[in-house]
Amino acid sequence: MLPVDLQILKYLLFEKPMYYFKIKPYFKWHLYEQLQNQLDDFTKAPSFEKEPLETLDFTIFDLETTGFLPEIGHEIISIGAIRLQGLQACRMEKFHQVIRPIRPVNKQTLRLTGLSKERLQNSSPFIEGFQNFIEFSEGSVLVAHPAKFDMRFLKAMLKRWKLPDYEPHVIDSQLMAQWLLPNVRHQLDPLLKHVGIEKRDRHHALNDAIMTAELFHYLLSNTLEYDIHTLEQLNQKLAQQKKSKQT
Repeated sequence: MLPVDLQILKYLLFEKPMYYFKIKPYFKWHLYEQLQNQLDDFTKAPSFEKEPLETLDFTIFDLETTGFLPEIGHEIISIGAIRLQGLQACRMEKFHQVIRPIRPVNKQTLRLTGLSKERLQNSSPFIEGFQNFIEFSEGSVLVAHPAKFDMRFLKAMLKRWKLPDYEPHVIDSQLMAQWLLPNVRHQLDPLLKHVGIEKRDRHHALNDAIMTAELFHYLLSNTLEYDIHTLEQLNQKLAQQKKSKQT
């Protein structure tokens, strides 16, 4: 594999123009215009800040990607999500969307994710998959582990597709774990083991979303014991946690 600086150069000089050439026909789709309008009209629900965490709707999601650097053309190839209402796990809903990439996917990624070339080729383009996701998650707070990776990827993909930015309410369950379980490594696997959550096959977007949802349910239950009952209070606490990690 090429060093990162050469990958960046290769992407900027050769792959980025080719990528744009391949996605340009999609700009004429009605679906593209529809998604563009949805994102233009999207606004954060200000009421979420004051609503009790126990009754808020959450969408816990995970992405499978072709690499770690969307800035050099790595892509999302699947989205898995679980939607639940506060601590009421009985209200759980599932979402799984495989996404057709523009560039070829290497064998290592195919092995890791369990996705075949055929399934990827027969799946939906990013604009359709993402629209399905925002419709599934509408009216909820997003949760990811770590959120900074997943949101960075989504934003980079939208920028690449010449679409408006997306700024939902987001909770980073990794920051929650760093605050509530300071003596446990904050990666997903050690946290699952510590909490006693059954481990499913990893690097499958829906499986990872289910396990993250179970972990988030545990963390949310513990959050309430600290007299934190609204999204606004939780955001303030996590901002403090993030600041303490940077100092």
